[in-house]
Amino acid sequence: MTFMAFSQLAGDMSSASKNLELARRLYEAEGASRVAGSISLTGQNVGSFTLSTMWDSSDACFAARAKVLGLEEMQAAMAAAQAQPLSFAVGTVFGERGTCEGSHVVAVVGSSSNPTDEGRQKLYDVTERLLVGNGACNGFRSVRMVAAGEMTGAFLNIFYTDSVDGFLAGSAASVTDQEFQTARAEVGGEIHDRVISRML
Repeated sequence: MTFMAFSQLAGDMSSASKNLELARRLYEAEGASRVAGSISLTGQNVGSFTLSTMWDSSDACFAARAKVLGLEEMQAAMAAAQAQPLSFAVGTVFGERGTCEGSHVVAVVGSSSNPTDEGRQKLYDVTERLLVGNGACNGFRSVRMVAAGEMTGAFLNIFYTDSVDGFLAGSAASVTDQEFQTARAEVGGEIHDRVISRML
């Protein structure tokens, strides 16, 4: 099982790229398989920074977080940036298609009343057909939030793209795509929020 953690902070973003490199070095040394950062362009926390990390176990995630945040180097960087924690959430990766990298990410928050393995795979297949490649998205990752406050139990579907226009066109096409609508109905899928961010 792969875990994905999201740490969201407000503050001075002028050194965000530099601080991301620091976080990447420290968390990868503790076993993170991926460390990425983004700045929210929409939503209630517009302008905030999100650090995402991926782990083979939740124990490793929490141990690394405690160690890294306790380091003098990290504390100094956070103080200089006047960093204010907004939230910390953890989820499990349920599916991944394509290449999950791009200049922007679109995080689609949804729920599923019947999230069967077979139903999810059907939905991932048709989502890949509509949204991966052809100028839409490079790839997407589906994460079930397991410890995320009000979002606990929700699915966070993260689309990685080099063109927000491309994502929006693919998303619009899904509305009239019968196969997509059938697959969405099978899992009882509903969309509740969508946040666009710029990757660092």
